[in-house]
Amino acid sequence: MPDASNTNRAKLIGKWFGRVSGEAVGLEFLEDGRLAYAILTENSTQIMRMTYRVDGAVLVTDQPSHPREERTRFWWDESGALVLEFGGEQSRFTRQSR
Repeated sequence: MPDASNTNRAKLIGKWFGRVSGEAVGLEFLEDGRLAYAILTENSTQIMRMTYRVDGAVLVTDQPSHPREERTRFWWDESGALVLEFGGEQSRFTRQSR
């Protein structure tokens, strides 16, 4: 039986776009455990470079410049969108086509 953490991690790899607290956000999960979190505005893009790992259905992220692990529940909805739940707020992301 496949390990749920490895299966979920493999499904995350790639670029995802959505909104968090009304802001446009892009996520890029790389196979080597790096994550780029980009806040996209009309005039600029702010990129936070992070690391991530998957613990079952929980995404564990850390920002090396301000070390502190954050834990975010995640799943995929019926349309295939990635749903992240952090601080009681759910955000949906769609995968960028390759």
